[in-house]
Amino acid sequence: MTEKTQQRAASRWAPWWVYVVVLVPANAIKQYALGDAPVAVNVAATLALVAAGVVFITALHRMSRGPGR
Repeated sequence: MTEKTQQRAASRWAPWWVYVVVLVPANAIKQYALGDAPVAVNVAATLALVAAGVVFITALHRMSRGPGR
């Protein structure tokens, strides 16, 4: 890959720490809200939370970068 291609691919994603800062507290809140829910429910909720969180964070990051950046 060329340097420009690598930069373009890297700019598609927010920095790793943004995902951590948002998803860790969201998961803690989810754990509190679900309490003693069955494992299958907990896993499904975690997968949905992470998927929605990644899509949301990535969309905000890309919108903040502007078109063509």
